[in-house]
Amino acid sequence: MRIAICDDEAIMQKQITDEIEKWLKTNQVEVDILCYPSADAFVLAWQDLSFDLAFLDIQLDKKPSKSMSGIQLAEYIRKTDKNMLIVFITSFKQYVLSGYDVNALHYLIKPLSQAKFLPVMDKAYAIWKSRHNATLVVFDGKGKMKLPFDDIYSISMVSHTAIIETENTTYELRKSADEMLEMLPSHFIRCHRSFIVNLLKVDCVYKESLLMSNKKTLPISRNNSKAVNDAFVKLHTLR
Repeated sequence: MRIAICDDEAIMQKQITDEIEKWLKTNQVEVDILCYPSADAFVLAWQDLSFDLAFLDIQLDKKPSKSMSGIQLAEYIRKTDKNMLIVFITSFKQYVLSGYDVNALHYLIKPLSQAKFLPVMDKAYAIWKSRHNATLVVFDGKGKMKLPFDDIYSISMVSHTAIIETENTTYELRKSADEMLEMLPSHFIRCHRSFIVNLLKVDCVYKESLLMSNKKTLPISRNNSKAVNDAFVKLHTLR
């Protein structure tokens, strides 16, 4: 789980980090905590990293004047990332309603209290865990069963049928590629008009193909090449 803290006060960055580390004492979770002093610094890092949870100070120091506030940063995030969990940190309760416009998970009022912080971490972790443990309902020839997303290597499209490949077997769903992508988490990406791939199961990305961890190769179309490469790097950097 990768967590970003965006606050222009070093003392606040440390306090949030300390609270997360207190939470970790009773939760066996592998966490990366990265701190940024401004929205610009966060955005620059976000080009290469993916974040599961972000603590954003609403009153970020807007120097230079063109820099974004915490609310503006959240709006910027939501243009491309609907799933990142956002928690606002603020000294003023009147800013709280702004969080609803960007689907914020919660808001915390300064000074932070452990009693209020830990439940927020519990909630964020529960959502993150549920996403990572999510399943797809498929038919195995006898009946319907739950198939964990993490078991899926790739999906090939034949007419209007999605053929889902796992380690040992395949399943079929009467879905289009677009419908499948809507059902799947963000680490699934279309690498070719006929294939959707689970980037967590990819070992290497080449110019015109990619190598899966089960040693199979899948094609990458020219139109999808950059998107696949960028997504692969963003997903695996520092994970």
